[in-house]
Amino acid sequence: MTDLQTWIAALETELGLDPGTVDMNAVLDLARDAAHAVARPAAPLTTYAVGYAAGLAAASGDTTNAARKALALANRWPREA
Repeated sequence: MTDLQTWIAALETELGLDPGTVDMNAVLDLARDAAHAVARPAAPLTTYAVGYAAGLAAASGDTTNAARKALALANRWPREA
């Protein structure tokens, strides 16, 4: 297990999340795309907003729609000069 995987497992435990709740690859891909398509500071802001939206949507069982929407927006965003 890598340090990052160990950290995510500990974080899930600390936050009372089931193991495997955090899709590391999806979050990292989203952060990368937001950072490159928008601006570096967009990465943490985007992942936070998606997490917040996913939390609100969790009651309906739809936890991936926010990530898809954010990724699509990042990919449509005009590139930095």
